[in-house]
Formats: sequence, structure tokens, C-alpha cells
Amino acid sequence: MKPSWYVFLLAAIATAPHNLFSQQLTKAQVARIDSLFTRYDRQDSPGYALGIYRGGKLIYSAGYGMADLEHAVPITPQTRFDIGSTSKQFTATALLLLEQEGKLSLEDDVRKYIPELPDYGKPITVRHLLNHTSGLRDYIGLMSMSGFDIDDVTTSEDALRVIARQRALNFEPGTEHLYSNTGYFLGAVLVERVTGKTLREFAAERIFAPLGMAQTTYVDDHTEVLQDRAIAYSPGGDDAWHRDVSYWEQNGDGGIFTSVEDLLLWDENFFHPTVGGEKLNRELLRRGVLDNGDTLDYSLGLMQSEFMGIPVVSHGGSWGGYRAELMRIPSEHLSVALLSNCGVSNPSAAAERVLAIVLGSSLPPSTTSPLPSSDPLPPTTEVAFDPTLFDAYVGDYALDLAPDFVLTFRRDGDRYYSQATGQQELEILPSSDSTFFLKEINASMTFHREKEGSAQTVTLHQGGDYTAHRVVPFKIDAGALLVYTGEYYSDELETTYQLAPEGRGLIAMSSRGDSVLLTPVDTDRFVGSEWFLQEVEFERGSEGGVAAMVVSVGRVKNLRFLRKNP
Repeated sequence: MKPSWYVFLLAAIATAPHNLFSQQLTKAQVARIDSLFTRYDRQDSPGYALGIYRGGKLIYSAGYGMADLEHAVPITPQTRFDIGSTSKQFTATALLLLEQEGKLSLEDDVRKYIPELPDYGKPITVRHLLNHTSGLRDYIGLMSMSGFDIDDVTTSEDALRVIARQRALNFEPGTEHLYSNTGYFLGAVLVERVTGKTLREFAAERIFAPLGMAQTTYVDDHTEVLQDRAIAYSPGGDDAWHRDVSYWEQNGDGGIFTSVEDLLLWDENFFHPTVGGEKLNRELLRRGVLDNGDTLDYSLGLMQSEFMGIPVVSHGGSWGGYRAELMRIPSEHLSVALLSNCGVSNPSAAAERVLAIVLGSSLPPSTTSPLPSSDPLPPTTEVAFDPTLFDAYVGDYALDLAPDFVLTFRRDGDRYYSQATGQQELEILPSSDSTFFLKEINASMTFHREKEGSAQTVTLHQGGDYTAHRVVPFKIDAGALLVYTGEYYSDELETTYQLAPEGRGLIAMSSRGDSVLLTPVDTDRFVGSEWFLQEVEFERGSEGGVAAMVVSVGRVKNLRFLRKNP
């Protein structure tokens, strides 16, 4: 579940989609829907499976692109994908079923079942876990800081060990909302502690079998052979596709493999419940409430929002190169499932466009928001461009909305490149003297030129318009960098980082051998080249020397590494 500020949507060219003709959609609607995905649908590209559900029926399904590039297996509506965090609603359902049976309460202190967790002075309840209000640091960020990569084999024991060693929270339980995969992973641990069955076994028996979801399972063994599995891919620096699959075996926060055909059976349970009844559905949709009375948009594994003025229930997912979205408009008995094995796809944005096409003129009069464009791709016509003009754009630009997120632009002869904080560098192509688009990616940018030709701002166009201002590099000489040199150890992670000067910044080398470039942005403040060391600050001791390195990244706040022999 890597950060997604700069997650790009792949573009590719078409062969005909493998679909079922719908009697509830017009030919024009079908053509518009297919046009959203045609660039994925080729024999050398990963892609999407699409399912549109209305009135309890699968009114349209299609596969675009390949499930397995090595063996030329196309995606079909039966292809099974890892749906990442879209799995969370199933984990919440398992816990609600146990509550209905009186085997636990969502108001219970989690330490009643998992006593390994530290006592933080205020109880963390099961509901806190499911509402993301526990304050527990995200275990994926913690394990990444520890040096684990997505293609390392990790187990539930590994995850629980690092969680149990955390002495501090991001915030006091119940006072804030911050998405954390830790809560739902612990939900899987709770199910096993209470029932003696793994979450996989419990969900298969109590959720998937009653609904007839024969293509759906939690996967907790990375060596398992799974029929009809899509292999996930992300682009590499060589412009080729590379496998991007995970060998992490813990689940609860994710871990389900399913198909768009099976998700229809789950989706219909919200309209005609077989599992859990109406009471369970009401609980799943009961929004979280903070201690101060503020109501959240998040309930139990589900997000509640509006699309074109209409209430929508949804949840996306992202893990490795897999992407997923299940989006429902209850008032229309209409849902869209989009599952992808392309690491630079954006199924949430695509689902909204599909819904807009399906709804069309049937939108209620109260709808005030305009229909989104049916074309999700930016202009992709490359034009002749004087390479020397790009020199005025070269540099770093900090996003106004997230100042620690920096877009870097550089030129190599007549080729131009963009890199976002913690992301891979990608080639960009000119569509005018001041606009560029990502090569085969759903994102573009506009540089705002001054009279003399230079640019101080750039606007990123990707699911909206985001302004970034040029950053004046913080200059620090090599001698000043030496004060940070040394070893820094966190007993909460059982991990050491060795820091040494490197060019205009520092190299942080973990005890597992991974290295991260730290670039100074202010005195004692650096930004990392990898997402799990995104914000680094150094603390000074009483005598002015550097005593500690404090790391924050989105869902992990203020994790301290003490300097050895400062």
C-alpha cells in the first residue's frame, strides 16, 4: 500500500475487449465504457477486469489486457486479483459476526485478546481498530523502515512482533482518524484468538461459502498455486514490465483474491443480506465518531462519500502491482468493480467514469456536479520541442498541498524526466512549449513560464489540478554534513541505519543493506528518496550535538532512532 500521490494510470493500445453484451446498456454506453480501457487491452500489457452490477445482475463484464504476460493469458471476468484494502470490509464482517454470537464486543479492549500489545494508558477498542482511530502506527511502514521489501517473505509473527514493540502511538486513541493497516491485521489476529480458526478458514466457512463465492479466498501462503490468478506488474526503469507481487503472508488488512463475478455476490448481500442480516449491514455502515463528536466518512472497512451529489459507498485497494475498487450507489442498486494487475492504474477514477456513463440522463434532478469526462487520458500528442527550453524547468517543485512531496525535473540531451518523492523516475514528452505528459501514463503537467522564460510553478494534472512551487535548494557544505555521520538505532524496529555524506546530502544504509538518499531541506531536516523515510529530522542533545534521528511517513509518526556514541 505504497503512497499514491503520484500513482500514474497506464495507457496502452487496443484489441477488442472480451465482454458480455448487456441488455441494460445501450451500444453507445458500451462503446464509451470500452473506450476508457482500450489502451490497456493489448497482448503485451497488464490491464483490468470490469464488472457492472445493477438490480442484483451482472449487466456488463469485460477483460482488458493480460493476466499473465509470460504465458499470454488474457484477463477475463473470472480472473482472480489481489484486492488489497478492499478486503477490509470482509475482515470487519468477520468481527461483526463474532459480535452477533456474543464472542466479542467491538467495545472490548484489544489487549483482552492480544495482551502482547503495550498498555498505552488508554484502552484501544476493537472499534478503534476498524475505524482507524486507534493511533497505532501502520505496520507496513514500520516493516519497510526495518528493511523489509514487498518481495520478502514475512509472516503474521513478524508483523505482530514489530507492532508489539512500539512504545508510542501516533495519537491518543479516539482523538484522530489516520488510516492504519495495523488495525485490520490485528482484526485477523483477533478472529484466530477467539475462534481458533485463521481468518481464511473463518471467512471461507461463514462468508464466502454461504454467498457462493467459490473464486474468493484469503491467501496466507505465498507458495500456494491459485487457479485463474492474475500476475501483477509495474513498469521498470527500462520501460519494460516487471512482476510486482508480494510474498507477505499476513492478512486482514488485505490478502483476498477474488474476481468481478464473485464480487457481485458480495455486493448483493448489501441489498438482500444472506450473511449477517440487515443488522450487520447497518453496523458496517455505521460511521466512526471521534471523542470530540466529529463524525467520520469511514465506517467499518467502507468509505462513504458523494459522487455527482449522490451518496456512494466504496473502498479501494492497492498492494504490489494490484489495484482494486468496489464502488456502490445504493439508491440506484448500481455498483462497479474494477480489478487491475497494473501498478500504475487508477481504478477509483475509472469507476467514477463508468458510473457516470451508466447513469447518464437518469441522474436525479438534485444532481449538481457535472459529469466527469469520458476520456481519462491527458493529451498525448508529442510535438517538436527545443531541448534548451527545458533548462528553465529543471529543478525541484514542492506540492502546495503536501510540501514534503517534491517533483523533480531533469533533462538528458533531448529526453526529459520527472520523479516524485519516493517514486520511480519516468520520461515525459512535450505536447507544447510548456506542457508535458507522462509516457503511456495518465498524468500531465503545465509549467507556468515567466516573461523571461523561466518557471516558478508547475501544475500536476492527475485526478485534479495540484500546484507545486519551485524549491530553492538548501545548501549545506560537506563539513556540515559530517555532524550527522554515524549509526542510529531503533529498538522499536530492532534496526540500525548508518549515515554518511553523499554529494549534497546523506546516504542512509539500513542493517539489511538498503540505501536511501536524504536531501537537506532545512537545518536538521531532510527528505528521503524512499517513501518509508520521507521526512527525517535530527534532534540535538543538551550540548548541541546530534542525538537522534526522528522519522515520520504518513501513517507512522515520530519514530526515534538514537545515535550511537554521539
